[in-house]
Amino acid sequence: MMNENIYYTIQQVAEHTGLSKQVIRKWEDRYALITPVRLENGYRAYSPAEVQTITAVNNLVQSGHTVKQAIAIWRNQLGAVAQKPADILTALIDAGYNGDDVTITKLLQQAQQSIGIERLLNAVIVPFLEEVGQLWCSRQWGEYQEAVSSIAVRDFLANIRRTIHVPTEAPLVLGSCLPGERHEIPVHILLVQCMLKGYRTLMLGQSPAPTAIQEMVALTKPSIVLLSATTDIPFAKNTDLLRSFDEFASQHPHIKFCIGGAGAAHAITISPVHHLIFTQTIDDIFNAAH
Repeated sequence: MMNENIYYTIQQVAEHTGLSKQVIRKWEDRYALITPVRLENGYRAYSPAEVQTITAVNNLVQSGHTVKQAIAIWRNQLGAVAQKPADILTALIDAGYNGDDVTITKLLQQAQQSIGIERLLNAVIVPFLEEVGQLWCSRQWGEYQEAVSSIAVRDFLANIRRTIHVPTEAPLVLGSCLPGERHEIPVHILLVQCMLKGYRTLMLGQSPAPTAIQEMVALTKPSIVLLSATTDIPFAKNTDLLRSFDEFASQHPHIKFCIGGAGAAHAITISPVHHLIFTQTIDDIFNAAH
């Protein structure tokens, strides 16, 4: 279930969708498209999922459908998505097998509407990526199928981060792969989860330049830094990498530096750290941060 503390005002929804506040209220009252929460002062408060619904219907209207037709189409699309995560996962695997990134994206969007972002992440996206990895490792899938599936998920997560509203004064989480690491999806997942907890996020992405992370920390002064290494490649390329980041973390005691991933876990067994905190889940990160 999504973090219910994150809401958009009707003004923010209007700015995000390009619709007037009057139209948004009309779609709510006349068509029962969404059901925003009413705050104690009587103002409407819209969840990220409701904003996605309004956006999707508006896109259909812009393509030539009437509002009534657009809402019917959208509801039929939602009805076509199985509500059980296992069934959604099966549909995603089928689409990935066929290299159909459009269907993968559509399934993820519909599933977000039906089961919410947090459940989608934990019960669908993570198992889907694990299954894709196993199919690729066992050579049942080729590189194209694996790449199409991974890129579709990555782009979906990046778009989700653009649609979640977090106050500009909220603390910042900086996320990045280590230099040489190209598997960025775990960072995207963690950053979405951080936003659902009310944090602003900034993503450096895959294989940043050797000093990019340190420079960005100095520039943005985040509360938390998330570093990820799924493979051993970063440490093979730079045997001093873990020690240098541990030393850098020691110079910033007010920032929590968390590191995760199978590659990082293996590296730490060889070269223990004192200031980097090894984490595996979002709960580990926030337990370490408090």
